[in-house]
Amino acid sequence: MTTRQESEGRLATLLSYDCWSLLETAHIARLGWLGPDGVAIVPVNYTVVAGAVWFRTTADSTLARQCRDQRVVVEVDQIDPTTRAGWSVVVVGTAELVEAQDVPDMLIGLEVWPTGSRTLFVRVDVHEVTGRRLYGVNGD
Repeated sequence: MTTRQESEGRLATLLSYDCWSLLETAHIARLGWLGPDGVAIVPVNYTVVAGAVWFRTTADSTLARQCRDQRVVVEVDQIDPTTRAGWSVVVVGTAELVEAQDVPDMLIGLEVWPTGSRTLFVRVDVHEVTGRRLYGVNGD
């Protein structure tokens, strides 16, 4: 993994390519947006397809009502408290609501942990992806 070491030595900035690679290894993200009552953040199951971040929701969810064509932030991370190592990737983009019949076939089986039907897909059109890696106390 290619990184740029920052001044304190244990923290490194990730290149875009490495950010995308890490995004493909996780299944849970936090989606954030600015709603009418302030900042909202919800966990989502997600996947990466064709340079976009995708997840499912219900048509009547707060997320669906407030995020259509809005700027959103997707944050994914992995942390090991024992070694004090981990990484974090942040995606900034625009949320687009997509009906099930209009999504790529590979997304139809996108797993969602909460029960109930999630027939509306959200595609985050990515404008920026950034990330950082914290190396552990052993340099891992």
